[in-house]
Amino acid sequence: MKPLTVGLIGYGRFGKLAARYIAGYANVVVFDPARKVARSRGKNIRVASIAEAAGQDVVILAVPVSSLRNVLRSIRLLVRPGSLILDVCAVKVKPIAWMKRLLPRHVHILGTHPLFGPDSAALSLKGHTIVLCPVRCPVRQLRQTSRILRKAGLKVVRMTPAQHDRLVAVPLFIAQYLGRVAAKVAPSLQIAAPSSKKLNEVARMAENDSSQMFRDLYRYNPYTHRALKQIHRFTARTAKELPTD
Repeated sequence: MKPLTVGLIGYGRFGKLAARYIAGYANVVVFDPARKVARSRGKNIRVASIAEAAGQDVVILAVPVSSLRNVLRSIRLLVRPGSLILDVCAVKVKPIAWMKRLLPRHVHILGTHPLFGPDSAALSLKGHTIVLCPVRCPVRQLRQTSRILRKAGLKVVRMTPAQHDRLVAVPLFIAQYLGRVAAKVAPSLQIAAPSSKKLNEVARMAENDSSQMFRDLYRYNPYTHRALKQIHRFTARTAKELPTD
């Protein structure tokens, strides 16, 4: 039986994490539209052209939300009939709408959002969660994909794209926003109380994520606009609880 090869388009921090774990189960061919990737990538991982990466039976798009439409336009004539195309964007409504509109009808589409990253899943996937938003994905293929993800130690949760953006992306945006603020006003200390250590951890993880991801969360998820207004309102309300003398 021919071993599975997965095409991975995007080789940033998350793409590298994904390639490392996927390489334990399949061969990975990598193409990154935004950066030059060195030829030597490790066991079962090699650099390929966009045509080869997009022409696999399974193709993972690990690119920023703001870059996704250009990537979809680049691969629409390269994808194989019957192949499964997955994104890993932290926003789901708009990316899935773009995939449905720009990819040909002969491919299957599965929206995903891994609720972990290079920091939290550096050592293991066990106990982490991934959200699946099936779009054009046959039941058998969805079950097989879910089974593989669970075998890797992940908890699989199914949602609609709208449910995801309302229930998942908003808390993620709030954590990113507050973590970035904390990193500026409360630098990491060598000696700190347990609560401060947790704040430092949130700040560190937010700073390690790209500014592009933070901006994309706000730009492409309308629910985050309301969340930002609430942050400002409750911050002002909390400040009024402080004594003025």
